[in-house]
Amino acid sequence: MLVPHDNERVRSFQVAWKDVRAIISAVVLVVFLLGTFTVAFFIKQGQHVRSTALVRENELLAAEVDEMRGEMEQLNRSIETLSEKDEQYRVISGLGRLAADVRGAGSRSMSEQALMHLNPEVGGKVNQASTSLDALNRRAALLRTSMDQALSALQRNRERLASTPTIAPASGPLSSLFSTGRYHPVLRITRPHKGIDIAARVGEPILAPAKGVVRFSGNKGNGYGSMVEVDHGYGYVTRFAHASRLLVRNGQTVKRGDVIALVGATGLTSGPHLHYEVEIDGREVDPLNFIVADAIPD
Repeated sequence: MLVPHDNERVRSFQVAWKDVRAIISAVVLVVFLLGTFTVAFFIKQGQHVRSTALVRENELLAAEVDEMRGEMEQLNRSIETLSEKDEQYRVISGLGRLAADVRGAGSRSMSEQALMHLNPEVGGKVNQASTSLDALNRRAALLRTSMDQALSALQRNRERLASTPTIAPASGPLSSLFSTGRYHPVLRITRPHKGIDIAARVGEPILAPAKGVVRFSGNKGNGYGSMVEVDHGYGYVTRFAHASRLLVRNGQTVKRGDVIALVGATGLTSGPHLHYEVEIDGREVDPLNFIVADAIPD
């Protein structure tokens, strides 16, 4: 019933219950559809925002991977330069060449495979960068080991060279050579001459031909007079006889070029000179095989 506020007549209407239910159902359906469409719209908008963010993240990731690959290329060039120097060090130290097969691709991790499936472009870049980085790590480790070997060999060679008698211990002409049978001017008999004789004036300096430790400094009463023996290591021993004055003591460390005594004429000798011997592992050898022409002290 509709009751107006003025003097008009009251109007009445009759509606069946089934019509009321139909209207209510229609209203509920409209409200439900409007709600569903509203929720779907906001979900789609959220997905669009997330998709845009993911695209931006992928772009940034791809750019970062490209930058990383550029840095790895620069690192690879640096390793190539070091490899060339390493080859030179190995040659100088007497080592063989390093194996050429230092490259090769690394295996893909599970995360890389998943990324390849989701985004082939970015996944491919990441896989290439990972493979290059794996190869660079192996090459750097191999190069580090190789350079350690070369430096160790160089150090050993340097120490051995420093202990090898390579300079003439005195200045002067040779008056007698190394021989298995030589006529002794004082004893007047033939016997081995275990070293060389260098003619020099009394008081001329006698130099250590290499680094070593003085094993004996004195007079053994064996005809060598005042003498010095130096142990250089690596089996090398040198002996200096007939000195007029000894300038080192037992156990003293000397280096190549140090003055260890002065030329004289003590012991069984016909005149002032230096008798110089070289032993290797207890065997006498010709000292001239070790004297380097024009060699100077370190």
